[in-house]
Amino acid sequence: MGSRNLRVIAWPGMPDKAAVEIAAARLGHTASVEVVASNERLLEALNVGEPADLVFPSDYLVQVLASSDQLVVLDENRIPLERLTGWARETPFDPNNRYSVPFAYGTTGYICDARIPAGDSWQQLFAPPAGVRVGMLDEAREVVAAALLSAGWDANACSEEALAVATSVLESQRQVVAKFDSDDFTGQVSSGELAAHHAWSGPAAHAVRAAPKSLRYVVPSEGAVFWVTCGSVPTAARDPELSHALLAELMDPELAVLSTANAGLATTNIAARALLPATLREDTSLFPPEAVVARCTVLHDIGAQQRGVEETFSAVRAESAPAR
Repeated sequence: MGSRNLRVIAWPGMPDKAAVEIAAARLGHTASVEVVASNERLLEALNVGEPADLVFPSDYLVQVLASSDQLVVLDENRIPLERLTGWARETPFDPNNRYSVPFAYGTTGYICDARIPAGDSWQQLFAPPAGVRVGMLDEAREVVAAALLSAGWDANACSEEALAVATSVLESQRQVVAKFDSDDFTGQVSSGELAAHHAWSGPAAHAVRAAPKSLRYVVPSEGAVFWVTCGSVPTAARDPELSHALLAELMDPELAVLSTANAGLATTNIAARALLPATLREDTSLFPPEAVVARCTVLHDIGAQQRGVEETFSAVRAESAPAR
């Protein structure tokens, strides 16, 4: 078999682009990394263009893709699962790593500056002080989950009553939302453009380390989403054995560590974490302690009710005040 260019669909820095290229080169191939910033975009990318050889969906999307026969059942003999930390080998969305290998994880809270009063509540983001503008991630499940959690509901609730509650919370917030952005949600706070932004912990922790006196990352006391991004082989992959080999290479600690070192994303790889400097290895925003994880929830597949969540988000997003 001659050299092939492998198509990989991944989140920003997850896995690291250089790591993917090195892994592919070790196998005698090249790789093109197509970056997406939400599960919705990943799903769209997976269903257009040439077949993907490797994809990196998050938790609930693993369930969605597996249930619709879009993921290969992994050959455990080809994947060094022993390199993963314990919980990553028994996730609630994919027990026994049947369809996925967790690569990165974290929480979804918010990053803010001193204009947001001290505290650890979602209310600081949903009802900030007068004159303060905030941002939200551009992903339906995450935004609706945050609204539900702020109102005391479960992050996975999707009944008509739950979505009505989420709509009420988001409509109350919409006049202070400058934008919905999953691509650059830390830079706008670091620059002072916004006082706070709904945020994933990896990039947020990186920004806080750069400006510890002016920025902070908050995992709200009401609860938050605990996300896990995984490597999976699509059923449409041109050579599933080659895709397995690429996945295994990316689990080399020297490659796995690059996602943390370069993009600030928490790795599930035990040996990779040991390679990190103490400033990263001991950052509790990046690697949350058990007490924080205990109040977090993993999003799961909600089936046909996903449409209601997306419609709730789309309606509020369309009506939000434009950035000023």
